[in-house]
Amino acid sequence: MTELQERPTAITGYDTSNVLYRVMDRLLLPSERYYDQAFFEAEKEVWMHVWQFACHGTEIPNPGDFTEYKILDQSVVLVRQTDGTVKGFQNACRHRGTALACGTGTYRNGQVVCPFHGWRWNLDGTNSYVYTKKGFRPDTVEQDEVDLAEVSVGLKWGFVWINFDPDAIPFEENWHGVEKVLNPHGFEKMHVKWWHQIEFAANWKIAQEAFFEAYHVMQTHPELALFQRDDFYPPLGNYASEPEQGHTWMAAAMETADSQEWIASSEKEAPSDPDQDGPITQSDPVGFVATLKTMWQGSQSLTNERQVEIAEEVIKAVPNDQFYEEFFRRVYDDAAARNVHIPPPDPEMSGHWTAFPNYTGIASLGCSMTYRSRPHPTDPNKCIFDFWALEIPPEGTPATRPQIAADDAPLWDDLWFLQQDNSNIERMQTGIRSRAHKYQRIAPDLEKMIVNWHQVLDQHLAKYTK
Repeated sequence: MTELQERPTAITGYDTSNVLYRVMDRLLLPSERYYDQAFFEAEKEVWMHVWQFACHGTEIPNPGDFTEYKILDQSVVLVRQTDGTVKGFQNACRHRGTALACGTGTYRNGQVVCPFHGWRWNLDGTNSYVYTKKGFRPDTVEQDEVDLAEVSVGLKWGFVWINFDPDAIPFEENWHGVEKVLNPHGFEKMHVKWWHQIEFAANWKIAQEAFFEAYHVMQTHPELALFQRDDFYPPLGNYASEPEQGHTWMAAAMETADSQEWIASSEKEAPSDPDQDGPITQSDPVGFVATLKTMWQGSQSLTNERQVEIAEEVIKAVPNDQFYEEFFRRVYDDAAARNVHIPPPDPEMSGHWTAFPNYTGIASLGCSMTYRSRPHPTDPNKCIFDFWALEIPPEGTPATRPQIAADDAPLWDDLWFLQQDNSNIERMQTGIRSRAHKYQRIAPDLEKMIVNWHQVLDQHLAKYTK
């Protein structure tokens, strides 16, 4: 139960006592939540009432462009309108249910045409033609009966979002709290550099939660941890949250305060000169450059090749105490020279977030890695997971419609940084079903995103399932 004052549209205050495998202790999550079939069936209903991102806007750049979004056994077609807005429709002909979209494409001449019997609709979903209409009983083919069934649509951060529930929380209200830390990044300017999709043999929450915390960095990403061991504790443990909504983010104010304390303690113990004995920390310019290079080489995202080159140039050119000021100045100057408009730093922006139910990402200096996890239609031990690399291109660059594992995308096997994360996901699903493993043990600060998320899921289950 949230301690914050309830807003009228917040998902809070529901009695969760009848929720199967509910969170009774916020630091002990029942393992069955990740594999039990009955819990999975109850969870399905939640997806019919939440705002979920269905596609990146560049998938449908021009009027008449469409793309299909699938969630569980439901299919939605998203169509770009002539005025630049987007409408979403249940992907079913009003005659006998034939899917009107498969994958991504363009409806020619402003008409959606059923491939089976030729019924047609305008891009806005209004029916424009019923073949041999006089052959039907009149009341079954009245206009409101044959117009396409709509789903709610919202546009934000360059993504298209949908909701099956017309009475759901209003779109803008849904982002209360998290919008202030994501808006400054300029996501609406970003294009897709590459897009990979994987079916994991793991529950969708297991896959998603792998990107909810930095506690795993020391063991999973030793290069990013600069090969430190023991109590490696980067300043990523403190998060702000909107408990009523399920959104959690690395809070800029907390991050700054914690970083300064962590940097100060690190510098007392670790010399920044790589020629001296002792560990190098991420606070040191040398460590920063190594980290930046690691992220680029292993993920082809989160930064870009030019930013890495600039970092390597600056580390050789200026004293350590001038590195950061010079690095950021050159990054912004270089981007401007290439007509790339990186938003200026903002004290509110956050570099790591999750927005309920399944929007997670990391962003910095006009670059982002964004994740989406979706449940398998029938099996709680499987999921569909998407990875997008996003970046702000030069002003005026035409949008290229992204494709899953496009020909120009990095080969998945080359993205070793992401593979390090993924190697643990299916292992967790195996282990979590062990009879000896009753609970997931959660660290209250380091894994706060997970705690908050599950508590909000229980609120949805209490509201929408019986």
